[in-house]
Amino acid sequence: MVNCKKCGAPLSLNEAFCPYCGEPNLEAQEHLKKLQELDEQFQNTSREVAAEVKKSKKGYGILVILVMLLLANLVVFAMHQASYDIAERIIAGKMTEKEIKTKLDEFLEEGEYIEMDLFMEKFSLSYRDYEDYSKISYLANYQSRMIETMTQYLYGSDTYGDPLVRTCQAIKDYEDEYTSLKKRDNSDTVRFHMDKINTEVNGFLRNYLNLTEEDIAGIKDLNESSLLILVNERLNNEK
Repeated sequence: MVNCKKCGAPLSLNEAFCPYCGEPNLEAQEHLKKLQELDEQFQNTSREVAAEVKKSKKGYGILVILVMLLLANLVVFAMHQASYDIAERIIAGKMTEKEIKTKLDEFLEEGEYIEMDLFMEKFSLSYRDYEDYSKISYLANYQSRMIETMTQYLYGSDTYGDPLVRTCQAIKDYEDEYTSLKKRDNSDTVRFHMDKINTEVNGFLRNYLNLTEEDIAGIKDLNESSLLILVNERLNNEK
């Protein structure tokens, strides 16, 4: 708690202005600024991770460092989550629909689909108001889960279950969702970005699980057990 500099009323960090006299709450605004800087650091690190994965086939050493940095940022976020949620509500109240759509279009233009999914979740953007963006974001969420389980398998950070089994489950979940979404009556723009996400996913499967183009094309026809056997075979062949 802090006190208003003008009238002395008690204020909390979720009050950008004094509700009694309207004086700006400088401490709250400074707190918000720090949280925005933290958010920017997190986004920069996540983009570095994604960029490194895209351009590197076997650059595990560099990728491990970047993943560790990303996880460190996540720990910091967890520590500040309550204050961060408050700050986000302050930010969201100041963003117009046009500004939000401009930001979403920037994500699409840069191919930052996972970042867009995080942004939409952060501000609880509704499917009704942002339908096309939501469809792309939804697929990106499955992509993110697949990358997470694959990273846990590659670097031994999984804390429960068989990491390769969970990786294959996530791959099947993604493939089933991609196939389902493609069958729906989507716009050319939505289909274009879904295909870009799928191209990225296929790159992960080739570079990190040694699957061939033929393997990838046949995933939709496999169950999880069959996919697990196939992935094990490809990984053992690499050894």
